[in-house]
Amino acid sequence: MTQINDTAVTETEQDPRTAFAPVGLHEVVLEVADLAAAERFYRETIGLPVITRWTDERKAVWLDLGDGAALGLWPEATGGFAAIHQGRGGSHVHVALRIPQGSLALVRARLEAQGYDVEGFDFADGNRSLYLDDPDGNVVELMDAVVDWAGRPIPSTSGRGS
Repeated sequence: MTQINDTAVTETEQDPRTAFAPVGLHEVVLEVADLAAAERFYRETIGLPVITRWTDERKAVWLDLGDGAALGLWPEATGGFAAIHQGRGGSHVHVALRIPQGSLALVRARLEAQGYDVEGFDFADGNRSLYLDDPDGNVVELMDAVVDWAGRPIPSTSGRGS
């Protein structure tokens, strides 16, 4: 038995404070004007492999973000479907992806050689990021992350799956 706020909880019961807490990212979905151009950008420029394509009346492309998460690209008019839960964007909306540690200069050089306007930022915690726009004007952040949001060190990475 475990004590939670003076209440005994058996080992098979969930702690009510964490029973519904998210355990990870599942997906991020972006609305795009040109599905083929968006797919090319995320596949060729960012390096995300395609997982699957929806080819029925609800067109979409899903790309692998790693860690079991996916990026969905949906055309603006995907069969007349309304935004999920009346979705809406904002000026601070962006997608942040971790890149292999120590690769920031190489990634920046590659993106600039391809003609992308890249902005860099160094955070006080040691993390460093690059920012660029995708074909639809969505901001993509590529982060060389050495610590997580809680300040815990992130194990060294050298590429996808490492």
